[in-house]
Amino acid sequence: MRQGLMGKGIATAVATAALFGGAVVTAPTASAVTHPKCNLDEPDANYYKIRGSGVNFRTGPSTKSKSLGQLSKGTKFTYYCTKTYPEVWWYGKVTSGSHKGQKGWVRSDYVTY
Repeated sequence: MRQGLMGKGIATAVATAALFGGAVVTAPTASAVTHPKCNLDEPDANYYKIRGSGVNFRTGPSTKSKSLGQLSKGTKFTYYCTKTYPEVWWYGKVTSGSHKGQKGWVRSDYVTY
């Protein structure tokens, strides 16, 4: 029974693709928004907030990385992936405030729900 349903699903997809000129559109994978320095990919659509004032937003997962500026308390942040050693850093995109739309790194202990 399971193969029959799977076969019907594939046949429906092929028929739909043929109807629309053969193009099949797929959603990007979650890994499409991660960073090569990450060693833990856990994309999360939830918004997080910066928990302190003057939190550095950086180009890399280290205090030695260049600061892109400082984030204010309550700034929204969308999390994409993590660099876990020797400190835990989150890579993501700022979704509110003066750095809205920029991607970069924040130490995880400065981020909250």
